[in-house]
Amino acid sequence: MHKKMTVAVLAALISAGAHAGFVEIDNFDSGDQFISLNGTDTNSIRTLTNQLLASAPPIQSTVEVSFGFLTVTNGSGERSQVTVSWDLGAGLIPAGSSGLEFLFTVVESDGNPTNVAFSLDGNPLFSSAIPGNTLNQDVTFGLADDALDSGGILELVISGAAGWDLQLDAFGVSFTDPETPDPGVPEPISLALVGLGLAGVAGLRRSRRA
Repeated sequence: MHKKMTVAVLAALISAGAHAGFVEIDNFDSGDQFISLNGTDTNSIRTLTNQLLASAPPIQSTVEVSFGFLTVTNGSGERSQVTVSWDLGAGLIPAGSSGLEFLFTVVESDGNPTNVAFSLDGNPLFSSAIPGNTLNQDVTFGLADDALDSGGILELVISGAAGWDLQLDAFGVSFTDPETPDPGVPEPISLALVGLGLAGVAGLRRSRRA
């Protein structure tokens, strides 16, 4: 998981208490893909499609998953539509969970406005415009508590004005699990882990002094 996403998730978990959980759908760290112009590529993680709707030579439209990012590039005058889909299994989120919230990060966009639209098995979940020149912006939206109970095909469609470029970071879902024990009194194992962490910090400081 990327550092930015890690910080955001930890902050959410702390604010919500120990009842909170997080499931990462795709961090783009594995299953590298590259499509130039029109095409579809499928691996064990996702299906990626690029459809060139308008073009002007030289044609440069590409979509790529590598180095932990989903990156779309279009040349001047080019307009593409990118679709990413994931086959989510049933039980991805613990039964009885509530407060589901989907989150991802817009790492960078050029000056062109873009649009993102999510659906599950063809049923719309969320759509939003992303302004041009967006930088390191977290995007979140709520889901019905039972939205992911049966799994299904989660699909993201991205489009934009001619020449649009966009880079996105990891996708995931946060939730509140009522089955998690009450965090009011720290459990012995939790205290032990904290103790080990403090001991590790102390050891690191001693090694730096040496």
